[in-house]
Amino acid sequence: MKKVAIQGLKGSFHHEASLHFFNEEIELFECETFSDVADAVVSKRADVALMAIENSLAGCIIPNYALLRSNPVEVCGEVGLRVKMNLLALSGTDVADIEEAHSHQMAIRQCGGFFQNHPHVKIVEAFDTAGSAKYIQDNQLQNIGAIASQQAAKEYGLEIVESGIEDNLLNYTRFLVLRNKGGEQIKDPNKVSVYFQTKNDPGSLANTLTIISGLGINLGKLQSHPVPSKNSLYGFYATLEIEEASQLADLQQVMKRMTIQFEILGTYKKGETHG
Repeated sequence: MKKVAIQGLKGSFHHEASLHFFNEEIELFECETFSDVADAVVSKRADVALMAIENSLAGCIIPNYALLRSNPVEVCGEVGLRVKMNLLALSGTDVADIEEAHSHQMAIRQCGGFFQNHPHVKIVEAFDTAGSAKYIQDNQLQNIGAIASQQAAKEYGLEIVESGIEDNLLNYTRFLVLRNKGGEQIKDPNKVSVYFQTKNDPGSLANTLTIISGLGINLGKLQSHPVPSKNSLYGFYATLEIEEASQLADLQQVMKRMTIQFEILGTYKKGETHG
């Protein structure tokens, strides 16, 4: 049975996404932080890990991009999940009774409209969505809610007080699957995650992107991030889509010539989106 490290507990959105990706029985290795998730793979306490990298409403999780480079891990897959936020509480609780709503900061950020409509509800940040649900059940907390998944309600015996409280129904999270570097090569990959730095000269980034396009490679995602201790220098995380292996070899050759630094963070197959 594959052991999968996730941020959060059983019933979290990471748990749900991992079930979709592996489509088999798995053993969860529950972690409090994303840094712990990466470390679980590096230390071989888990076989692989699932890590959220971006949400269609809340945006990119920048620290997680940095974890891809600061740990000897590589991306070996991805999966998308339609995220439906629900307000959970002990049975018999009405939304008007809710005094506090506990959840992970990313979940809270996706439910701004709900809190505007219910200004009496105090926001309490927690390390996990499912963990918030478990905390309420374990301590039998009256008039306290958790923003979490339907799966969390099932796992911890809570009632869904109000469903679909996210700001936008088109609320999707993309998760990366991580493993230790040097694993078996993915057959026929069509996506590549990379990191690169360009010179701080006019047109450097534009020229680099033009050359990538000239190789027939589609730029699916580009995220900038300041380079620590280097004033006005930015690094770029990019998700590229390829059609054949020769494009990857050409990309490596060109990027090593065009950039100050270039790293391949993983090659993998385009993932499915569920829900």
